[in-house]
Amino acid sequence: MKHKGNNLECNSQNSLRYDIGLLEELDTLYGNAMKVINELIKPPKNIYLRVNTLKTSKQGLLELFDKNGIKFYEDKNIDYVIYSPINGPFKISIYKKKVFVNKYASDSVYIGSDVYIPGIIYADKIKKGDKVTVCSKDGIPLASGTSIVNFNEIMHLRNGKAIINEESIYRSPKIRELPGFNKGYFYSQSLPSIWAAEIAVIEAGRVIIDMNAAPGGKVGCVAQKIGAKAKIIAIDRPSKKKKLEENMKRLGYHWVEIVALDSRYASSDLNMKEKADIVIVDPPCTNIGVRPKLSDRKTLRDAIMLSKYQKQFIGEAYRMLKPGGTLIYSTCTITYRENESNIKYAESIGFDVEDIKILGTTRNSYGVRFSIEEGYTGFFISKLKKKR
Repeated sequence: MKHKGNNLECNSQNSLRYDIGLLEELDTLYGNAMKVINELIKPPKNIYLRVNTLKTSKQGLLELFDKNGIKFYEDKNIDYVIYSPINGPFKISIYKKKVFVNKYASDSVYIGSDVYIPGIIYADKIKKGDKVTVCSKDGIPLASGTSIVNFNEIMHLRNGKAIINEESIYRSPKIRELPGFNKGYFYSQSLPSIWAAEIAVIEAGRVIIDMNAAPGGKVGCVAQKIGAKAKIIAIDRPSKKKKLEENMKRLGYHWVEIVALDSRYASSDLNMKEKADIVIVDPPCTNIGVRPKLSDRKTLRDAIMLSKYQKQFIGEAYRMLKPGGTLIYSTCTITYRENESNIKYAESIGFDVEDIKILGTTRNSYGVRFSIEEGYTGFFISKLKKKR
């Protein structure tokens, strides 16, 4: 419920709370847990777009942006990826009237996105034209701008833009405002996530399943690269189906079969036992690698419990894969228990780990980690083969 926030104040402190067990695990992995956490407060170095080559070309999109005074650059390693630097930090104006947004809106507003009504959790009684400061739910100033709605509209409308972001701590292009967005010319996706899909399509198969598909980044990348010649199944919970359908429709991937169910039981529910050539698993995780991270509370117990949950997806992927089939396992977290430890489990049930080489990553016997200190999202990828 949105209501007047008179008792809320903006403050300049981040709100990351990790227990000692989790900090010790990160300290073992990285040598200095606090240094990593301080990097997580910042956004990644660049914002990346995957050019939808089924609708436009990379050069065509770059020229379209350039005509509109928007500068993007070509990624050197993936030919359908472009990027724009995220600049900052900057000082912002602090106004008397405040709007407080949820965790998900905070991350995007912090780097320049406008404020939409669904992301607002508290608001002063603002009017159209008011100058307001936007804060996270924990009171961290994110941006300032101009309201284009009245307080009553925030209270009663479900959708629509509320605040034009004019000053933010960090600044990058507003994705939804870019020319070509509504036509499906591109998809905003982190570079590590694109790499996970890129590794999958190196060995294109007849049947490809994404077990945790929403909002559609990886499965969309696979559909774009392979086209309609493969059977591509995107699975996620019923609550995520609508968003997944919207993204596939905007991008034009009409041949992707979208299924709403618990993918831990997909082999029986979809009659897919030993029928898949490739399975992608990017399961629910602690999300510690996602950045910028202004508010987060996690414990070692969270990582342990999620690791047990993640193993269920790995086991089901094994049941769906043909002998010799490929599993791509990835997470946007940085704990050992949710990454390397799970790959050890995968080996124990009948997978072999394949070598991956990606610039900007740290390789070990179980996969690759994208370096937070080099400005990436914290991310892990492993490629595995089911033994014959």
